[in-house]
Amino acid sequence: MDLPIDPTQNDASPTDLVRGLSSQAARRRVLQAADLSVDVDDRSFPETLDELSRIELRRVASQLRFAGARTLHYFHVDGLQQVSPDGATGRAGDVSSSGAYGPEIQTAVRDHDRVYVVCDVPDTGTQTQLTISDEDRTTTVATFEPRTPVLAVRAPDNETADATLRAVVDFLGLDAASRLSFLDGGFRGRFEDACVVGYSSVRLLTTGSRVSSSEIEIRPEESGRGSHTDVRTDTVVSDLLQRNDTELDEATGIVAISGDVRPPSSGERFRPRVTIGFPDGRVRFEQFVPEQVLLELDDIVRDSL
Repeated sequence: MDLPIDPTQNDASPTDLVRGLSSQAARRRVLQAADLSVDVDDRSFPETLDELSRIELRRVASQLRFAGARTLHYFHVDGLQQVSPDGATGRAGDVSSSGAYGPEIQTAVRDHDRVYVVCDVPDTGTQTQLTISDEDRTTTVATFEPRTPVLAVRAPDNETADATLRAVVDFLGLDAASRLSFLDGGFRGRFEDACVVGYSSVRLLTTGSRVSSSEIEIRPEESGRGSHTDVRTDTVVSDLLQRNDTELDEATGIVAISGDVRPPSSGERFRPRVTIGFPDGRVRFEQFVPEQVLLELDDIVRDSL
């Protein structure tokens, strides 16, 4: 089964969704996040999955229900903290199509103490022709915790994320919204202190008028064990990050996410690989992660503001 899963149309059972995941590691993370101790490598795993109770299956489904593009885009939305969960989900019954020219709100539901607004967006964010097939539209998800101003949009690229934002802001009856920049107000330092283990590569943009190159990308040589050291510890990189004529544009590395998702080989907390776009407030996960991990990152971003 291909991801993303459209939560408005998919009628597969939680067990089918687990079986349809791309790897054993993905199945393991979902079940751990649902607080279930199930050996996915055991030959009896399919039978064990079928024997889970309805309550257990609901917990599993909650880790998969909004599976979508694992790229998160963060926005500050004025007035969002005044939107109540009932006020947001109560609008879902009155949703009307915006037409074939742009994004459409499919539904709004509450789960994990969050509000989820599910959108149907043309791949380019906007549409110029009168009709468009389902294959040319992407399901995106916007979510927020009530009484907070941060909206997290799950969309594969900036265009569909921005289109989702516009649809959600209009749906909620709000006005001003803007992307979070991870470079503003000391955010980067607080965010890195909270969860960044290290960067395997960084890309900087040059901002001075006397430079001959528009960007600088730094990738260290692999160590003898096939792993990378944190490039931030390199004196040249450290100097570049502190200069006034460079700006951190993107970094690929490891983040530490606490909670109950732990690889069985080490028992340490889960450390997914991510690519962070700093000016446009974007984090892309390089592997499948359950809902719990996405929500924890949302909390880290919000608390780092």
